[in-house]
Amino acid sequence: MIARVLRSCAHRFGRSSARGESRCGDCGTRRFTGYAALLLPEAPWAVTLSAPERWAADRSAAGNIAAGARLTRNRT
Repeated sequence: MIARVLRSCAHRFGRSSARGESRCGDCGTRRFTGYAALLLPEAPWAVTLSAPERWAADRSAAGNIAAGARLTRNRT
């Protein structure tokens, strides 16, 4: 089977729709219509860290940045 990649379809009529896609009856181009943002039923929870957890996260981030800087410096 050989498939052609089409960026757009100029046909305005003769489309059939089913299960999240629209297909042109003339050239067979498919347009996917089922895309939507994922919405949760409740609001997201805010994450709050204790002071020791914040300190540990800051130290870990600083270590990762330093390691990346060393790696970059060694490559140049």
